[in-house]
Amino acid sequence: MHHLADSARINKKTGRKSKYLRCFPSKPTLVGKPEKGQVVTNETEQNRTKLSKVSCSVIGGVFNLALNQFPNTVRIETTNACNAKCVICPHRKMQRPVGYMDDALYNRIIDECAEYNCDDVHLHNFGEPLLDKHIAQRVRYAKRKGVKRVTIFSNGSLLTADKANELMDAGLDEIKISFDGATEEEFERIRLGLKFDTVAANIKELVKIRDLKKFPLKIKVACHSTSDKGKTMQSLENCVDEFCFGKVHNWADFEINHAAKSKIRKPCSRVWRTFTVLSNGKAALCCIDYEGKVVLGDVNKASIFEIWNNKSYKEMRLLHRTAQQDQITICKNCTKSFW
Repeated sequence: MHHLADSARINKKTGRKSKYLRCFPSKPTLVGKPEKGQVVTNETEQNRTKLSKVSCSVIGGVFNLALNQFPNTVRIETTNACNAKCVICPHRKMQRPVGYMDDALYNRIIDECAEYNCDDVHLHNFGEPLLDKHIAQRVRYAKRKGVKRVTIFSNGSLLTADKANELMDAGLDEIKISFDGATEEEFERIRLGLKFDTVAANIKELVKIRDLKKFPLKIKVACHSTSDKGKTMQSLENCVDEFCFGKVHNWADFEINHAAKSKIRKPCSRVWRTFTVLSNGKAALCCIDYEGKVVLGDVNKASIFEIWNNKSYKEMRLLHRTAQQDQITICKNCTKSFW
């Protein structure tokens, strides 16, 4: 494309200035929808694509070098039931059936984790683990098999004194409790169905029991949505071991599209580090896939080792390493796939 502009020059015979049209290349401009067959060049988009490819290639290459034959972390969804309807979570829209993992399947998963010296097992995914009546028994089995660190992520509403004692007696290593909002009103507006006073009291009682038992349980509070971090921390001041403040992310294709803030992609470490087993035994791509849309295997039919090293997993890692996350349904607009 060229741009026409007025210019002037001296006529040698008359000595007068005469106008002429000077033609020079200009930057391409996209106006409306391009016609069929028209080639449109968008410099900004090209730069983003290049940066995405470099970012994914370099970081994905490092992830590949660090890849182990068995996942670093195994996340086991013992149940996908939940007693809350948090506004920042799509659980209330989940279509897959609510269920609880079979004991025999759970034990087989833990046995394999122990066989491959997996140090990190999480007994949660897309539900409230304390709704699982066998959760303490499951913790005890994992610890007895030699799993180094067993963690659960809870909303804290069911964390009574009896449950706290039960979990510690079973050998739980770490618990993270979701606690959003800076005030009672904000907390209960975000975490529908839960009571601020109940959760705060449960956390304080958990800490008290832990300290009396002198048990090495790590107690963390995770906050993703608050108007004032300082006030959130004051609610549990000098109480828990650590506060973890994160950003509200989207849930693959669910509602919020934070990906619009950045068009530069990055590979997600989850496909190189974390293995997620749903309550029915299906191996989902990651914890954000709340419907289990991208299934890479079935632990009822194959081992974790086999699934982790299968063709499907390798294809997922390749797509992330080559900045082609848009080829994966749940990764296309996922916040975690962008800087």
